[in-house]
Amino acid sequence: MLSFFRKPLFSDYRFIFWVYASLTLLASIKVVFLEGSNNYSIFYHSLYHLLDGKSLYDLYPDEYSDHYHYAPTFAALFAPVFALPYSVGLFIWQFLFAGVWVYALYRMPLPKQQKVFGYWFGLHELFTSLVNSQTNPLIGAIPLFVFMSFEKRKPFWAAFFVVLGFNIKIYSLVAAALFLLYPQRLRFLASMLFWGIVLGALPILLTSPAKLLWQYEMWVRQLLIKSDHDKWANTSIHRLVHIFISPEVSTAIIIGLGVLLFCTVYVHINRYKERSFQLLMIASVLIFQVIFNPVSESPTYITAVTGVLCWWFCCPQTWLDRGLMISCFVLTVLSPSDIFPSFLREQFVKPYVLKALPCVLIWFRVVYLMHKPAPKAYLLHEPDALVYS
Repeated sequence: MLSFFRKPLFSDYRFIFWVYASLTLLASIKVVFLEGSNNYSIFYHSLYHLLDGKSLYDLYPDEYSDHYHYAPTFAALFAPVFALPYSVGLFIWQFLFAGVWVYALYRMPLPKQQKVFGYWFGLHELFTSLVNSQTNPLIGAIPLFVFMSFEKRKPFWAAFFVVLGFNIKIYSLVAAALFLLYPQRLRFLASMLFWGIVLGALPILLTSPAKLLWQYEMWVRQLLIKSDHDKWANTSIHRLVHIFISPEVSTAIIIGLGVLLFCTVYVHINRYKERSFQLLMIASVLIFQVIFNPVSESPTYITAVTGVLCWWFCCPQTWLDRGLMISCFVLTVLSPSDIFPSFLREQFVKPYVLKALPCVLIWFRVVYLMHKPAPKAYLLHEPDALVYS
């Protein structure tokens, strides 16, 4: 850790939370009063389309551009926010999602120094997501909540978070991969079924069963359209493969090989209880669901960066690891900002998808480390906090 993070002020949670609150307020003012938010407009109007029995997935150019891509449950779940006046709801939206991510990291069983590092490293990436009024901070927090629920032997709530994430962005289902590392697997699967029914049926409070079934049909159709339409506009391993290997490699092959490699780590059943293995699994889940998503965008990377932090906290931190971490900070975190030279961003980062590259390389590093025997480790004062000697 850099000595900077050990200074009393910069490692004080109160100061860190004040910085996060101030930047969230700044992002909210920028969005509400200066630029507007097309994303939040989509979310906001989804409630009224659901209530009126209109298709959630049609275009409504007088209200917003682009399409609504979420499950019908999303509109019902956040109805208390969307029912508020537009500007009020948008302010609450920004603070809600920033707060969830901050709280999730705070609750993780990690030493304070690692949490402090995580807050400072992830600050700019969270801001990138907030100025786009995205749901991604919650998506990045969900696997952490799933992990903590499993650790507390609460598979019922682990299932809740998985299904919640699925109803916001379907690739959150990847977090369910953690269940094989823990006991009570059948209870978890039964809980998944329970929450799937409960949350899936939630919009019935706002619409009829027939209309809801119709909305789900439209949702599936819209997801297929989006995947095909955006495959050349994504920031993921798919574009890297298409640019540097061949544009003929299909999305199904890339995802299939990724899933196969992801699952190879399950052969190490004797390591499931190791904290280092568990953190690497969380890192794999968080990074995988972004880099293998064929429609990933720049604001999505708060999720991948959360995974990078989980990897960093338990990796050997060799020269290779440090190089990867620095490249992630420069290319993934800083490249969309005004700090980064615009010439380099426009001529190299965007055309060659360099924002995604460090996270892709780190994911392969994560899988490699999960196949290696764990190095010697010891516990600090925090009973659940693992660091390498």
